[in-house]
Amino acid sequence: MNFNYKHAISYIWSRDIKKTLSFYENILGFKKAFESEGWIEMAVPGVTNAYIAINQWKKEGTYPVNEFLTFGVDDIDAFKAHLVAEEVTLHGDIVEFSEQGMRMLKFYDHDKNILTVSQVN
Repeated sequence: MNFNYKHAISYIWSRDIKKTLSFYENILGFKKAFESEGWIEMAVPGVTNAYIAINQWKKEGTYPVNEFLTFGVDDIDAFKAHLVAEEVTLHGDIVEFSEQGMRMLKFYDHDKNILTVSQVN
């Protein structure tokens, strides 16, 4: 059986969704697509019908952090320079996977979610 999916959404937790929205809009260039109480969906630039949702964490204690969002970019060195200029905390340096023709860089948003960008040659 073949399925036709309408969109893909992944989400992250945040204690301050307005601050998180600002990071994704101003640093990464995402656009707010939908907002409701405790939930904001952001469109991923250049990708049709793919969204990242900021979900308000209202419980006490530690909230789960994401480590599995990866975005493809054309120029990882320019992207890293942008993050450094914006004083975004990096999680290590660019890692080369020469056999796969891929380079990856991890960094944190202010909620300590780890995001990854990759460049495939």
